[in-house]
Amino acid sequence: MEDKTFYSDSQTGHLSEWGAAIAQICDEKGIPQDAMVAVLESALSAAYKKENNRKGHIVRADFQEKTGGAKFWEIYHVVKRDDRDWSKEVPVKEFDKKIIDKTRKVKKWEEEAFEEREQKEEKLLYFRPEREMLLSDAKKFLAKIKENDYLAIPVETPEDFGRIAAQTAKQVVLQKIKEIEKGVIYEEYYNKIGEVLAGTVQRIEGVQVYVDLGKTIALLPRKEQVIGERYEQGQRLKVYVMKVEFESKTSMVIVSRSHPGLVEGLFRLEVPEIFSGSVDVVKVVREPGQRAKIAVMSKEEGVDPVGSCIGQRGTRVQAVTDELRGERVDIIEYSEEPVIFLERALSPAKIKRIDIQKGEMKRAKVYVDRDQQSIAIGRGGQNVRLASRLTGFEIDIEMWEGDAEQPRDSKKDDGKGKEEIEKKKEGKVKKSKPAAKSKKEPKKSAKKKKKE
Repeated sequence: MEDKTFYSDSQTGHLSEWGAAIAQICDEKGIPQDAMVAVLESALSAAYKKENNRKGHIVRADFQEKTGGAKFWEIYHVVKRDDRDWSKEVPVKEFDKKIIDKTRKVKKWEEEAFEEREQKEEKLLYFRPEREMLLSDAKKFLAKIKENDYLAIPVETPEDFGRIAAQTAKQVVLQKIKEIEKGVIYEEYYNKIGEVLAGTVQRIEGVQVYVDLGKTIALLPRKEQVIGERYEQGQRLKVYVMKVEFESKTSMVIVSRSHPGLVEGLFRLEVPEIFSGSVDVVKVVREPGQRAKIAVMSKEEGVDPVGSCIGQRGTRVQAVTDELRGERVDIIEYSEEPVIFLERALSPAKIKRIDIQKGEMKRAKVYVDRDQQSIAIGRGGQNVRLASRLTGFEIDIEMWEGDAEQPRDSKKDDGKGKEEIEKKKEGKVKKSKPAAKSKKEPKKSAKKKKKE
């Protein structure tokens, strides 16, 4: 972008020795040194305007860390007379020609650095002498200056500020530091979305839990908590970073204990093969606090993905289960063959046969023995529900009746199927005859006789 700002040299003054404090603040707050210098310059500009009653003026300060001195400029927007509305009498400022120095140096000043920018409007604006200068007057300072450029006029640097000006500078410093800290935290934790971090419960307000992550306080909202989990102040726990909201007033970082990514992140911390990439987590589904299924696959020959996740004597999966407060985790090896993957997903149930229906709908009929039916379905349908979400198939569990050629639908079973199969095996199956109707007619009641 073409630079349209011109500078003039000014006398150098000295303020309080703040240069040494900058490095200390940067170390404590984790703020870049350049940003801290910019904060200090904004505070000095605000203090100058307050001290000299320069309300409406654009003042810029240049702080010099080594010497502790500062230079001040008033910035003017160069305009033409025809571009402003002169219906009202506006005094045009008379500038002291003594400050014009032909040997001055020109410095770059980006237009974006101005806090108060010019707003483009359809109607003509009134001339504002506190921040605008006519082109004819600006050429007295710099002959090559053009319309819409910015001219920096040096002003005398005060040796000290009054109490009110110092208080103004302090407020600006605190506000700017807070804004910079917020930006640094946002950038740091935005890059950690999807990771699992360790934290400590700082406080509990109603149903909201606030977790201290070290550099910031994260919010664990009610909908991201696990039903049945209890949280206490000072309790250590691991959380999944869901999102970071810059405009949030309470907490920018939102974490979760119920997200499936928490399970994957815990395995990544516990299993070196997953962390190194030799074992890949394909998908995770869970019903928080109760049960989860994780599908893994190996990217290297000779690496057992399931065994790696379980660990020696189950130490790795046990560590994950302990962090999840006893939530059961099923580790399943992924397969590109739908039948094999479905059979593994429904473990620990033993499957007899799987029929996959053709068509756009991903649907599968799974046949199991009678004693495996409850295992395949799970308590409250949990096992088949998680397997369906893991594989992407709608699963129908049906009963496989012994050695019979045709499977029977378990929903239509009357409870006598098993007995008939056993008789068929022994060769004692007999066709049941319908019950003979009684020849005797039922006696008519006394009420019916009276009617007749």
